[in-house]
Amino acid sequence: MSKFLGWKTATIALNGTASDEVDLGLDADLLQVKLPTLTSGTIKVQVAEEAGGTYQDLGPSITTATTTGAYNTVFKLGGWQHIKIVSSAAQGAARSIKVRGERF
Repeated sequence: MSKFLGWKTATIALNGTASDEVDLGLDADLLQVKLPTLTSGTIKVQVAEEAGGTYQDLGPSITTATTTGAYNTVFKLGGWQHIKIVSSAAQGAARSIKVRGERF
């Protein structure tokens, strides 16, 4: 039986590449991501052991051509709670990305 955690917002600032950190509330097995219109590039997840910790890349990134938005994906999170969403391209506007964890 799975348990979905609540939706959170990861915001990438104007001209930024990394979102602010998001605390999912609990360790999660999967991360659902709803991408808005973005400058095309790759998207990856970074994780840290604690809030304010050192963030490191998690697994492979995905390539997106999301200039029209409405793209959703799932990352295997493997038990992490603190995450950031990182784009390879600087964003031409502030971007609000919806994320939520799922536990098995």
